[in-house]
Amino acid sequence: MQVIAIEQALALPRSILIDTRSPAEYEQGHIPGAVNVPLLENDERAIVGTLYKQIGPEPAKRKGLEIVSGKLADMVERIGDLTSANPNASLVVYCWRGGMRSKSLLTILELMGIHGAQLQGGYKAYRRYVQDALAAFSLQPQLFVLCGSTGVGKTTLLQKLAKRGLPVIDLEGLANHRGSAFGHVGLGKPATAQNFDAVLLQTLTDLNKKPLLFIECESKRVGNVYLPDPLHAAMQSARKVLVQASRQTRARRLIEEYTDSAGGNSSEIVASIASLGKKLGKKRISQLLSDYAAGNLLSVTETLLEGYYDPLYGYETATAEQFELVVDGEDLSIAADLIAKHVERLTRG
Repeated sequence: MQVIAIEQALALPRSILIDTRSPAEYEQGHIPGAVNVPLLENDERAIVGTLYKQIGPEPAKRKGLEIVSGKLADMVERIGDLTSANPNASLVVYCWRGGMRSKSLLTILELMGIHGAQLQGGYKAYRRYVQDALAAFSLQPQLFVLCGSTGVGKTTLLQKLAKRGLPVIDLEGLANHRGSAFGHVGLGKPATAQNFDAVLLQTLTDLNKKPLLFIECESKRVGNVYLPDPLHAAMQSARKVLVQASRQTRARRLIEEYTDSAGGNSSEIVASIASLGKKLGKKRISQLLSDYAAGNLLSVTETLLEGYYDPLYGYETATAEQFELVVDGEDLSIAADLIAKHVERLTRG
């Protein structure tokens, strides 16, 4: 049975990565692009784990074999379909530590004429590889950071720049969180640290040979995840672009982004307003909740901008001298054109 290291696996021109761990383990963190073909479902893994702790390894192994034996034909067929559809791709199978689960499945696959390799050290080794790589990452492109007050449209502007062919990284998109007290509203589960780090490393690596890179200004923490030190440090010394828009425009954009016609985000918004009690005081929070219940969304949003977000970030009092470029963000398409032309002049000069 072939065993390959993380670096070898990631360098393969085409690969099929099979994650044999339980769905819960896979959801918590996996190699980008890996397909989950679990030997044990979440409840089955719990049963085997309990046996291991309470009785011992042999009864746990027997129970695991009993559970898995009925699934093997379907698992082999599923993986066989993947390899048949991608005949030039290398098959790589992994579990948590490169142990029994991946080895067992590969043994069966080999017997059925499906050849692959086991990932040395499993996902645990991959996670360590990602952390080490991010901690030592050397960013090569000239970095441009989009700055501006809450609601100015920085994420939308990144998307427009990407459509113009400029390299961008949407950190909030990778984190599935907007990085504020309301950052989770309407988005579902935020990315786990494991998955955020993995996709961020892959994205940084893919873009590291580009001459320039655009990113949104963020604090070190974005929701539940943290930016690696080298990237955060690079953002502090990067070229900065200030995007400006009126408070009314910003409030309108936030209402469009955070609310829906069915009111499905209402409970999340109420909880987020209430969470600001220590910062805004009980009286103001009570008024905000009352206005929100009455449907006065514009009043609520403008109050939050004026009383909380704008003083927190300070861009409303920033001077143009602090930035390489200042653009009007009332029309984000025009703003994107101005930024693209500015970069074009820099690269020509």
